[in-house]
Amino acid sequence: MVVVLKPSGDGSEEVVSKFSHELPLRLVIQEEGNVTDAVSMAIANSRGDVIAFLDDDAVAEEKWVEKYMALFADPRVGGASGVTLKAYMREGFLEKTLDEFYDDTPTRYMFYRRPLPEYSDYVGWISISGFMGMKALPSEGIFKSVLLGGVNMAWRREAVADCPLAALYRRSRKGLWFEQLLAYCAKRRGFDTYGVRGSQAPIVWHIAHEQSLTRGRGFWHEFWVHYDRVANYWRLKKLGARASLAAYLAACLAMLRKKPLPRLAATLYTWVARI
Repeated sequence: MVVVLKPSGDGSEEVVSKFSHELPLRLVIQEEGNVTDAVSMAIANSRGDVIAFLDDDAVAEEKWVEKYMALFADPRVGGASGVTLKAYMREGFLEKTLDEFYDDTPTRYMFYRRPLPEYSDYVGWISISGFMGMKALPSEGIFKSVLLGGVNMAWRREAVADCPLAALYRRSRKGLWFEQLLAYCAKRRGFDTYGVRGSQAPIVWHIAHEQSLTRGRGFWHEFWVHYDRVANYWRLKKLGARASLAAYLAACLAMLRKKPLPRLAATLYTWVARI
């Protein structure tokens, strides 16, 4: 088990070291960078054929690993993500709920949300503009999707070991959609990625916070979140995707209908910086 940790100042390193006597833990200190650097370090320091990811503010069900290993028995599976439910800390106790953590509202069909050709049969996809698209999710079963959640996901090492994730996100502050870039790297290697719901799904309870890397307020929060959205086209082009410039420009303009000032600033910055 690999624990990637930035210098905390709160004694977290000592806690990990204490449990290393009882569990096969490897502590990796992340001196700088964002979440994509942490993920890349975890992949580089892992030894198994399947790498499962869990956030530090999440609790997995008892059969979490067992369920992922059952999914990866299929050699076509390059990545998979189960169900993430909300949890709350109440007076020092973890309160688990049955409320899903992520919004699963289908995206409206627009030409710039059309999936890349390799994702034509996916329920959740990367579009020709670099933005994400999603149909209504099934309530049960395994379905093709790139919309994996970093708090609860697993990858076949062979599918993602050479993905230049940290380099693609070197200007990022939020790391938005890094899971989808991993999915694209897996697709390049000939693997599919899947969402799982129902009895087969590995379940994780994620503590709900008012603010996080992708949930927050203010101009700069929206600036950096939107930077990742509009930079995704250029990331995909670097990976060889057949993304459409016309669709990308249309999507950028459409996204300015909400929060126009930070989004326009982020768009212009991205066009100049090119990630």
